[in-house]
Order: sequence, then C-alpha cells, then structure tokens
Amino acid sequence: MLETLRKRLLSVQQDFTSGLKTLSDKSKEAKVKSKPRTVSCLPKYSAGLELLSRYEDTWAALHRRAKERAGAGEQVDSKVVVLSAHWEKETTSLIAGLGSVTANLTHLEASFEGIENHLLNLEDLCAQYESERYKHVQSQQLENYKKNKRKELETFKAELDPPRTPVKV
Repeated sequence: MLETLRKRLLSVQQDFTSGLKTLSDKSKEAKVKSKPRTVSCLPKYSAGLELLSRYEDTWAALHRRAKERAGAGEQVDSKVVVLSAHWEKETTSLIAGLGSVTANLTHLEASFEGIENHLLNLEDLCAQYESERYKHVQSQQLENYKKNKRKELETFKAELDPPRTPVKV
C-alpha cells in the first residue's frame, strides 16, 4: 500500500515539475519575444498592461506556491520512503521471528511427545512396582499366617497328647 502511494506521489511530483518547467519556459519565451515598452505607448495599452501585469503576478505567485508544494511533496516522499523501508524491515523481522517461533513450537511438540511416552513408561513401571510390592506383602502375610497356624497346631497337639512319663520295665 505504501509503495503504491509512493509511486503515485512520485508520478504527481514529476508531472507537476514538468508542467511548471514548461510554463516557466513559455513565460520566458513570451518575455523575450515581447518588445520593450516605451513611455509613449503606455497610455494606449494601459488596460492590457494592467491585465498582463496581474496575470504575471498571479502566475509568479502560482509558480512560487507550486515550488513550495513540490518541496513539500519531496519531503513527504522522503518520509514515505523512510517509513516504507522501516516497515519493510519490521515485516522481514516479524516473518523471521514467526519462522523461529514455528520451529521452536515444532521442537517443543516433539519434546512433549517424548516426555509423554516417558511418563507412560513411568506409569507402567509404577504399576509394576506396586504389583510386586503387593505380592511381597501378601507373601509375608501368608508366611506369618502359616507360622501362626503351625504354632496353634503344635499347641493343640500338645494339649491332646498327655505328657508321658517314662515307664519302667
């Protein structure tokens, strides 16, 4: 958008400058071709001289304003060029930044997938450990139960069998 505006300003400036130059050249030619005025012919042509003088004054003022506008146009053009270069640089920087962010996001996505796989493996290991621990606790409880039952059996056998006294023969 700024590039289009810049091109249009340059085109208008060039057209304006060439038009002013053409008018200036024609004005100079008219001045060169005109004959010097003599005092004797002033009374006859005073109305025409007044119109010509007014035309020349108006033309000079228009020419002066046109030059001022051309200078202002050049200033605007230079500012547009600077702004265009600045925003082009910013756009390039932004695009590079977006490329970098995209690459980082891709890398992060791969890292997250790897971490997720490791977490699933850790979960499996934790479940396996809990299962082994539960089996060990159950095994310990079973051993304790067996010991208690053996003691109870021995106690029960001891109660059923009277103490034997040695028999003399």
